[in-house]
Amino acid sequence: MAHQEALFPPAFLRQLEALEAALSRLRGSAGEGMSRGRSQGQSEFKGHRPYARGDDLRRLDWNAYGRLGKLFLREFEPEHTESLTLLVDTSRSMAVGEPPKHVLARRVAAAFGFLALRRGGSTGLAGGVMVEGAARFSRLLEQLTALEFAGTATLSESAKALAARKPPANLVVVTDALEPLENLAPLQALSEKRCAVTLVQVLAPDELDPVASGDAKLLGLEEGETLGISLDASTINAYRAEMTKHIEALETIALRHGWAFAVTDSAADLRELMLGKLIPAGAAL
Repeated sequence: MAHQEALFPPAFLRQLEALEAALSRLRGSAGEGMSRGRSQGQSEFKGHRPYARGDDLRRLDWNAYGRLGKLFLREFEPEHTESLTLLVDTSRSMAVGEPPKHVLARRVAAAFGFLALRRGGSTGLAGGVMVEGAARFSRLLEQLTALEFAGTATLSESAKALAARKPPANLVVVTDALEPLENLAPLQALSEKRCAVTLVQVLAPDELDPVASGDAKLLGLEEGETLGISLDASTINAYRAEMTKHIEALETIALRHGWAFAVTDSAADLRELMLGKLIPAGAAL
């Protein structure tokens, strides 16, 4: 429980509430829902019911109040229920960084799951039990807390397991994406099966912008091998060029397959990531 409270403190839960309110305002100004997943549908008017304390005041029918002098709520029934699958990279490389990459990765997954549940949908980790109902959000947090970032399983293997079954309607993938680009092939196969993919790349600040600091040893977390290098200016510049090329290649793949794609560092503000990067990229929020 203490570990869960450290990952998802009360301030984080309040941040999710504020994020939902901000998204509601954006949807209202846009006039339409902002999700792009194939499970989205138009809301259909179902009828009225008497107002009860705690109900959403935005659904009050003031015309009915003017005629009858009583408060009634308008009820709508969506044509489709949204189902959102969360795939979090649990390789050892996600445990590095300051703060560790897996902290933001889990919070991003929690935010997507929270929003899906509040819209009346279901969500869960890839290969796990789906959670339904906003009141059961705590179960999703338990699933995310239980993840261990010490394995050798690749993102490719996890995506292959998903592709072998009925593909999810909406898939959010949170990873450092430091694997070879060919390992994204299973995600591309899911796209061809009409799965809406959102790819969030989380990197440590010093992975995005390393600073020269003399001699150092690089530890290959996935391979368990150590390499001694000198971090001079030319080495740093070569690294930055390769990282830029890698991120641009990821973006090209995302554009080709219609994915929403954003890259962020592990110290980023969640609200800015969700509203400032993922919405412009077309993420299913």
